[in-house]
Amino acid sequence: MNALNIKYILCIILSISFLVSQSRKEKSIIDFIEARYSANTDSVRSFLDDDFIYYHIPFVGLGIDTKSTNTGLAVIGNTSFVDTNSILVNGDVIIMINDSKVNNISNYNIENIINGSSGDSIKVTYIRGDNTFSSMIYLSKHQHKQPSESFIKDIKIYGERWFEYDLEILDIFSKKNQFIVYYEWEGILFENGPAYSYRSMEIIKTNTSNNRVYSIDALWSEKQFKDQFK
Repeated sequence: MNALNIKYILCIILSISFLVSQSRKEKSIIDFIEARYSANTDSVRSFLDDDFIYYHIPFVGLGIDTKSTNTGLAVIGNTSFVDTNSILVNGDVIIMINDSKVNNISNYNIENIINGSSGDSIKVTYIRGDNTFSSMIYLSKHQHKQPSESFIKDIKIYGERWFEYDLEILDIFSKKNQFIVYYEWEGILFENGPAYSYRSMEIIKTNTSNNRVYSIDALWSEKQFKDQFK
């Protein structure tokens, strides 16, 4: 028996051991994750509790959501779902950050192009109506929180974006209604295109009365994944 066959057999044995060691609840959580990344929204909806919240990884930034325009980055919302007391409001168009133009930015969000710690300040130049302003704005800690419908909408968009993907559950631990899941995801945007990958660890909690998922806490930085697109 050659080394390749031995390696293949060992992989099968390890895979079987991993599956056998899982509890029924752990298998249900794995089914939920697989439905989530395959963008099976009907299945995902059946797993979620009515009070479900997805807690994104906390980040330091301006706490706003933007979209790229010909002029600059237009403010379109609040990424933290809390009152940030920001100087910037929906409709403002950011044209410079620390005196650097942003009109050619193609990233997902302004938070990807600013750096600093909570309490640091950056100079933001923006257009509001027919006027241009420059203000020093302090960075602060924010956390994006999503209810079920927003979460489902996002996973549908995300799932449809990729040409092909692979999901591997690396490990899962559970205690009562809390699950810590460690997995690896890899995908391509088009046939024979470059592969993008990341490893994620999440804390998933279920409602003890109905065993549905009522919260997910992300423990990896989405920014690290998005940085691969720059």
